[in-house]
Amino acid sequence: MGKFIKSLEEIANQVVGGSRKHIWDNSIPSMVRREIALTTDQIKRLRDQHDKQFRRLLRVECAVDTDLMQLQQHEPRQPLYHPPEREKLKQRLFDIERERRGLNQKLEKETRGLEDRLLSLVNRCEQLELS
Repeated sequence: MGKFIKSLEEIANQVVGGSRKHIWDNSIPSMVRREIALTTDQIKRLRDQHDKQFRRLLRVECAVDTDLMQLQQHEPRQPLYHPPEREKLKQRLFDIERERRGLNQKLEKETRGLEDRLLSLVNRCEQLELS
């Protein structure tokens, strides 16, 4: 996460944090604060969900690596012989890496949209409070 995004989220949390007592009034700044609160919560939940998925992939990858290492210990030392189990495990590692790249791209795309929305909302809130 970049410095700008981190500072944007800190500003958003300050905007929302200081207005708890008036959060449900019908003024436009309060409505924008609610949208900011929702957007920051969505960003947090999205990151948490992707963290869980990355940890799951890491556990699977470790299990496949362990299976591969155990298989290699029991293989005969014939350089041209590649048992199908070994090739399947290697292919599974490539599949895990492909899935990890896909998750990274999906996270980046989804987060970018929420961050753009958050920036717009913070700017709108500042404009409303200045006028």
